[in-house]
Amino acid sequence: MTSDTAARPGLEIIDKADAVLRVLTAENDLSAAEIAAAVGEPTSSTYRLLTSLAAVDLIESAPARGRFRLSVDLMRIGGAVEDRLSVREAAVPGLRRLLADTGLTSFLCIRAGDRAVCVERFDGRDVRSLALALGQSLPLHRGAAPQALFAFLPQAERMAVVASLRTDRSDPVTETDEEIERMVAAVRAAGSTLSDGDVTPGIAAVGAPVFDHRGQVAAAISVSGIRGQVLDPALDVPERVRSAARAASAQLGFREEER
Repeated sequence: MTSDTAARPGLEIIDKADAVLRVLTAENDLSAAEIAAAVGEPTSSTYRLLTSLAAVDLIESAPARGRFRLSVDLMRIGGAVEDRLSVREAAVPGLRRLLADTGLTSFLCIRAGDRAVCVERFDGRDVRSLALALGQSLPLHRGAAPQALFAFLPQAERMAVVASLRTDRSDPVTETDEEIERMVAAVRAAGSTLSDGDVTPGIAAVGAPVFDHRGQVAAAISVSGIRGQVLDPALDVPERVRSAARAASAQLGFREEER
């Protein structure tokens, strides 16, 4: 129970219902005892709460006797909310802030097959990058935003992308699977990518992933500019980009502790 609900007892039941729904969001088809253990409440009171939630169609009985899952109605509500959540709307404030704070060109990219497509950009003050204009794309192994998208895909999807890009005549993947997985591990540990001249000589870029409410990578935010500016420790570009990506993720309903 939060401090607010402790101070306002009328909210306690809402707090408990929220906890139950979050447990069922993480793992469907649970028994009352399993849910009670997860939320730290007695089984008897948890069962009564489950009955109340089922009465208003927020949860329903699972096929297995005595087990519960989120209702179709609740998932339909979630889908309606998701439809209103625009990645671009969530990311634009951060993109503008990155431009204002660093003077670097900022980008928003989404995945399209084995490529990353630029769907928004704000041009930097000092260098107008010719790479990755609106609507243009790069392969997922090339550039900061594409690599941020790639690194946070499930492994099976990454391997499918690599297999496709190995046959790309214009810019094939040449790294071994082991080298790719080492890169992925490093990016995941850092939470951001660094592209140093691999798209345009003398131009560096930093990218970070944006996650949706399911914890899946939905987009990537990046900045690019003259190498010396991007790598300037005083600007701390990687943390600024990660911060913008975290803010966009939060707007899409992502919770860090759920990943």
